[in-house]
Amino acid sequence: MDTKILLKSNIVWKKHPVNERFFYVKQENQIVLLRINNFPDEPLFSLINGLDILDMEDRPDGWDIEW
Repeated sequence: MDTKILLKSNIVWKKHPVNERFFYVKQENQIVLLRINNFPDEPLFSLINGLDILDMEDRPDGWDIEW
């Protein structure tokens, strides 16, 4: 799925079962990852969509993260 579409989508991120710094969602038969970084030294989040990596300071409004 295109990263721009992901940023505008309503997504419920699930906690990764092994690594507590990652959350995931399955979109169009692809796993997309959301990494929690070492804030404030790094951006708060990194969205990993295949080879596309986007650093973000804020969570889009339509995203729900299952802490």
